[in-house]
Amino acid sequence: MLGYRIVPGLLMRSYIFRAIRREPDGMLGPDLYRQPFEAAGDAAAVVAAKRIDLDLAELGANAVYVTAEDGRAIWSLHAQDFPDPRL
Repeated sequence: MLGYRIVPGLLMRSYIFRAIRREPDGMLGPDLYRQPFEAAGDAAAVVAAKRIDLDLAELGANAVYVTAEDGRAIWSLHAQDFPDPRL
């Protein structure tokens, strides 16, 4: 199955953590940081993404997204949502 890996007793799905620059008009720039990872489902992917230690200011990013392998965004966080640009 595309985007899935079977772990004994658990089906793992593929996700991508992306740090980007989101323009004031809502347009999304290219990935400034991209990290593929696997999780048991959408909720577990969000938990895993929140553990990624990244300095957004250093990258020039102001938003992070987690997308499923099919490109569907499952979680995002924008600069106005957090006071400290370091995740």
